[in-house]
Amino acid sequence: MTSTRRFEVRLATRDGRRVLTAQAEREVALMAESVMRRYGDDILDVGFSVAAPDPAASRRIALYLSTLVNELDPA
Repeated sequence: MTSTRRFEVRLATRDGRRVLTAQAEREVALMAESVMRRYGDDILDVGFSVAAPDPAASRRIALYLSTLVNELDPA
């Protein structure tokens, strides 16, 4: 039986919008991290939103990506 659980991260960047989806929480978070790291010093120009079947998973992914933004912010 295939899992119908989908995790989604929407990114808004200077290059446009991207929607990343995966069936695993970790997978979508790592995909989003990969895209976000490309913006380096311009990381604050990247916006994101998270959707997941479980509110706790949404919060974990959002926290992970927020921590990444703080890590990459040159200020």
